Amino acid sequence: MDCPIDYKRLIYTSCIRGSLSDGDVAAIFAASRRNNGLDGVTGILLIENRRFLQVLEGPAESVDLTFERIRADERHRDVVVLDEQCEAERIFADWAMAGWPGERPANAVEKLGRLLRHAPAEVARYFPSLNVPQPV
Repeated sequence: MDCPIDYKRLIYTSCIRGSLSDGDVAAIFAASRRNNGLDGVTGILLIENRRFLQVLEGPAESVDLTFERIRADERHRDVVVLDEQCEAERIFADWAMAGWPGERPANAVEKLGRLLRHAPAEVARYFPSLNVPQPV
């Protein structure tokens, strides 16, 4: 997707292939923060119910390259793009990669909830513990 404005936001989900230890999860967050910081990508990663849900934001080319690395990562299977948009500003501008388990800052939950309320309904259903109101 070509973005005529500043940033691209991509939301995807995937199933976890195999098992992840606490050490594996910590390594994923450390690598994400390092790589995303270098690439100008921000976002949030949730790991819950044997699924990944991630929001990537940044320059379109950087987001695309980051997502291609993720798709090639053998820890992921059944990778599905849930939403892809061009945006004038970032929601998670302050985080190279916020996420949980491990950290669950209140403002991250608030921002993610706001994002999910405006995203396709199928996004929120993957993560019921966030208690995002569903449209009726």
